[in-house]
Amino acid sequence: MEEISTAITQPVILLTGCINPEGMTFTKLTNPEIRRLQYIETINFYLDNTNNLIVFVENSGIDISETFQHSAHRARLEVFTFIGNNFDKRLGKGHGEMIILQHAFQHSRFISSNNSVCKITGRYKALNIKPILRSYEKYKCNVMVDLICQLKYSDSRIFIADKTFFTDFLFSTTDLINDSEGYYLEHALNRAVLFSIMEGKYSYLPFKYKPRLKGQSGTDNLNYDYSFSYWFPLNIKQIIRFKVFSRKLEIKFSN
Repeated sequence: MEEISTAITQPVILLTGCINPEGMTFTKLTNPEIRRLQYIETINFYLDNTNNLIVFVENSGIDISETFQHSAHRARLEVFTFIGNNFDKRLGKGHGEMIILQHAFQHSRFISSNNSVCKITGRYKALNIKPILRSYEKYKCNVMVDLICQLKYSDSRIFIADKTFFTDFLFSTTDLINDSEGYYLEHALNRAVLFSIMEGKYSYLPFKYKPRLKGQSGTDNLNYDYSFSYWFPLNIKQIIRFKVFSRKLEIKFSN
């Protein structure tokens, strides 16, 4: 059995899940059994490929914790399920995901005993998760996330942040999220990041490496292209962008 202390100084990996979307707006992948198997596969991926503590929170009341009872990594895993998908479905899955994050912060002892969280949408495997986590730990920023579309949108599939970023900035945007009105979790996350920077207490960096995500989009039921040939040129651009951005920060703070 693994000791929890092996991962305590690293970000907790928080995986969000909804096995039965029950008519959620803008959700084409609705088969509960397919989604259940995808979540199990993804949890096992992070257990096998990281040493981090892992928290999985599911909001449709379907418990998969027994699947991992005999896992060699079970000491590093917390599994929660609750009934949190009974809100107005027109608000969309982003609203539900924010409720999941709040539930995790209220109930996870892993999160309560750690300082940072790597949030990942629960059916996506970040194939390059190790270098992503290493770069976050190396550069010691408060928030690492990709801000795109001229700072109007943030990629919410994966981001890493201090625990206080969630409690002080992100959670307060929950009531703004309404997919039917075109305000998504990605907008709320972007708003929270910008406000945290404006307050002057939080440092931000984009990802040094392009997350190489393998998974099926719940929105349109399409698989992401995670092939090396597709990802590699995007990753080169990401590394260059990161170097330029971090260099500008060095110049700013040296003046």
